[in-house]
Amino acid sequence: MRKGKRIASRSGLERRRAGRTPRNTFARGGKMLWKDDRSWVYSITYDEGCRALLDNALKLHRRYGIPGHVCLLADQVGVPRNVPGSSYDGMMILSKEEVGMLSKEGWGVSCHGKTHVAITEDNAEEEVVEAKGILERKLGTTISIFCVPGSNESYPPALRVAGRAGYKAIMTIYDDVNTPRSDLMRLRRVPIHSEFPPPFYSAFDPYKRIHQAIDKGGWIIDYCHCPMPGKPVHPWKDCTLEELEERFEAVTRIGGDEVWLAEPNQVIDYLLSR
Repeated sequence: MRKGKRIASRSGLERRRAGRTPRNTFARGGKMLWKDDRSWVYSITYDEGCRALLDNALKLHRRYGIPGHVCLLADQVGVPRNVPGSSYDGMMILSKEEVGMLSKEGWGVSCHGKTHVAITEDNAEEEVVEAKGILERKLGTTISIFCVPGSNESYPPALRVAGRAGYKAIMTIYDDVNTPRSDLMRLRRVPIHSEFPPPFYSAFDPYKRIHQAIDKGGWIIDYCHCPMPGKPVHPWKDCTLEELEERFEAVTRIGGDEVWLAEPNQVIDYLLSR
């Protein structure tokens, strides 16, 4: 077989490693090649950090080689969730030791506020700035990401104090794909829920934004809460364990060796190092 023919049969990743495209540059229509010359990125986050993740989602993360990320309240680590009216109220939250175990498997953590109230100008110091220090002391690790609680209405007051607090990034719930040029202090996340609220009632889509990420050379950050077998805790806030596996299967099958399966802190550090 001729050399040209042999090279043509290689994957895109192998061709770039063979020197046909310089690594860590913008290529293929101006899209950046990510770490290890991957062309797009996939991450997933779990708001609240329920302990039930250990019994359910964790096995899928191990099976598909995808690191996870939990967004924790500073006041609620290793205790039952105490947010009256929440679908997850009363569910046990991961402890320091359990978060440490996940960290050894490549998982990350962010601050989701102190108490999960809506952030305002009046409480931003407590809920964003003070919460970071409290969570760092409880976990014994540095917290670099703030995850907006509730709705995006909490984003503007959080943004005003996040930089001073020492956060490198903020994750919102604006539904879109990030790109290498996205503002790290306004990262978008993609909800993967069994059903969306009225008036749309959109059904779960395991392929959501994958082809957009491929086309843009972008970064998907999925979010849900605590996928459970058979039935979501709340269909507008979560997916089932079976739907989560559909998502992971689609990401890894379609992404192949072109997708970087990464924890958000890894991606942020990579972008800041460039």
